[in-house]
Amino acid sequence: MDDISKPSIESRINKLKNLPALPEASVRILEAVNDPDVEIEKLVKVISLSPALVARLLGLANSAFFGQLNQIDDLHTAIVRVLGLQMVKSLSLGILLNVQLDPKHCKGFDSQSFWMHSLITAVAAQKLANAHAWQSLSSANAYTCGLLLHIGILVAAYAFPEELDGILSHESNSYLHVETEIQRRFGQSHYQMGYILLKKWQLPEFYQSMLNQFTSTEMPENQVELNRCLHASQQICYSILDQEADDTGLDLIAATAGLPLETVGKVFNALLESKDNVQKLAAEMGGW
Repeated sequence: MDDISKPSIESRINKLKNLPALPEASVRILEAVNDPDVEIEKLVKVISLSPALVARLLGLANSAFFGQLNQIDDLHTAIVRVLGLQMVKSLSLGILLNVQLDPKHCKGFDSQSFWMHSLITAVAAQKLANAHAWQSLSSANAYTCGLLLHIGILVAAYAFPEELDGILSHESNSYLHVETEIQRRFGQSHYQMGYILLKKWQLPEFYQSMLNQFTSTEMPENQVELNRCLHASQQICYSILDQEADDTGLDLIAATAGLPLETVGKVFNALLESKDNVQKLAAEMGGW
């Protein structure tokens, strides 16, 4: 398979031929989700423009991951009692991207595996941010960044289904292999593909910059802590999902991120214990 040039990738992504324009309802939802001062009542009203999104969020609120004993039947209750405002914003963002970028034409794309990787990375980032208390990084932002970190793979599944299917059909289709092969074949990382999408859809600069700078050796000082947190979260995720829960590399993860080994170990073990519940959450995210 011939590699695709970088200019070709950008032109194909930017021309709207392979990426859908956002419907008006989705634009309004994204505006509300990205408004730091939005009130719960307004968010509920705007999200209700998409019955499919409401149904998905209620499914998440009632999933085993959150351990609710009583059925949650309305979005306002789901936000107040279970999910919280910030998590609803993050999950709504992820679900909207999933709905707009249907990967069904990429036969080898496993939506549940994709959301498993995204959710475990997000929860790991949230837990690390809470435990380490980085000055410039909130746990809410860490969670959303973790959820969006691999969104470029979803872009590739939508825009370049045959090319990505060729990568995924390899015996070793771990996410590390996928990342390496996308870079080799396309001449551009999936982080850059995700960045192009977020920029096109005018998502907040904070998330755009996170993806644009993720593999950079030089970055703004205020992004260093976020980058360390996400790299550590990503490696924890790989250890759990792609390396059969191998904890032998946790010391290297901790040292690279400048984190206490005890903190990394606790996050690893907590995620390992909740893996089955995260899998159910991933199924809800993908809408199965």
